[in-house]
Amino acid sequence: MKVYAKTIAVMVLASSLAACGDTGSNAPITDAQATPVDAAPKTPVATAESADLQPLAANAPAFASLYPGATLLQPPVTADGPDGPGGIAEFTTPATPEQVIEHYRTLADTNGLDPVMAMNQGNARAFAALDAKGAEVQVIASPGDQNLTSVHLTWKSGH
Repeated sequence: MKVYAKTIAVMVLASSLAACGDTGSNAPITDAQATPVDAAPKTPVATAESADLQPLAANAPAFASLYPGATLLQPPVTADGPDGPGGIAEFTTPATPEQVIEHYRTLADTNGLDPVMAMNQGNARAFAALDAKGAEVQVIASPGDQNLTSVHLTWKSGH
């Protein structure tokens, strides 16, 4: 089950950034090179509970924020492409897959993105939304180890 959800995540993530150009080298990012999520500027969002959102990268849209209380597994990978800057992040949270998907569904709606996909496969959940300007978010949340939910999030900022 876990392998299936991760396979779906890899396929979705790869297709999301296939058109993006790499803005850095292929060398692994070290902790010294990574920008802490806390250092990223906050992006305003129109919901009261989202005042504590931490964007996953500098200039990332509000819908590309770290789930509250989540732990990044490694620094997000970012790139620039025809649909603007985007990225991929992987993190864990004690929240359920349903709670994670609902959070990102609300953020997408609040920020003008329309849902285009929702999927339930066993205990894994997936959601995607986009707008006419090329902004997009895709989230896959599945049960992981130690009662944590594993989350894969990809985004494109659009024009």
